[in-house]
Amino acid sequence: MPKETFHNLNPKKKEKITDAFLREFAVHPFDKASLSSVVELLGIAKGSVYQYFDDKLDLFMYLINECTKVKMKYIGHLKRDDFPDFWAYFRALYEEGVQFDLENPLESHFLHSLVENLNSPSVKEIYNNMLQQTISAFEEMIKHEIELGNFRDDIPLKTSGFFLYKTSLAINEQMQAFGEITPKKSIKKRKPVYEGKVDELMQTVDNYIVLLKNALDKEMS
Repeated sequence: MPKETFHNLNPKKKEKITDAFLREFAVHPFDKASLSSVVELLGIAKGSVYQYFDDKLDLFMYLINECTKVKMKYIGHLKRDDFPDFWAYFRALYEEGVQFDLENPLESHFLHSLVENLNSPSVKEIYNNMLQQTISAFEEMIKHEIELGNFRDDIPLKTSGFFLYKTSLAINEQMQAFGEITPKKSIKKRKPVYEGKVDELMQTVDNYIVLLKNALDKEMS
């Protein structure tokens, strides 16, 4: 986590440094991201980074935490019990996620590229740990719906949880595969990931919900 010297910086300078590194890690995987190119762009000495953070990984983890905190301001208030069924809740998560993207494009791009970043050899262990935590969260969602009698219980929890996790990734992967979103281009233009493509995203979400309902809903089994 950041050292006290970073916290003591002028807020505008701190934001400028954070934004510059967010952009670097959004464009390049962890192992290829260059601290040197960022500090050169900022016009500061490379040694300054190590006055603010222990190392590159410490900086990277700070960025993850900061972006996650921003996104949670959008989705954190959503509670499953406030929705008539799981799929309305699932869709609302994407609706709030879109708002996060439109209003915080840099943070959104960073999180959008996080899987690619975490697959870098240097941070593979961190990736594995975060992956297990994420899958466990999806398993808990499934378990809750099973307990409510909404989801079928004849599939191992680890299978249905992993299936829901992979499907959530597939929605974005499909849009990227068909050129509906082009994150590497939009970040260079300083544009949100889903600018002009919100309707396409939500239609894709709705299409996947149809498939997921048929796979997981109890009355469909």
